[in-house]
Amino acid sequence: MPNRGRMVRTKNKKNGNGGGNNEIASTELSADDLAIIGAGLAVLGDLFAFLSLIKVQQEEKGTENGKG
Repeated sequence: MPNRGRMVRTKNKKNGNGGGNNEIASTELSADDLAIIGAGLAVLGDLFAFLSLIKVQQEEKGTENGKG
């Protein structure tokens, strides 16, 4: 499984005694990762747009009931 932008701890194998230095290697996000993040944000935006439409509908019903 590919690394998905997480920090990975790797051991430096140059030192022959087995005690090697631990390094943290940073990885960059791939194009697929960025596409998934973008799709998630788009879904989140659509959800908030839908919730705002529901809120407007509820407010309109409230004003109609208040007038009559």
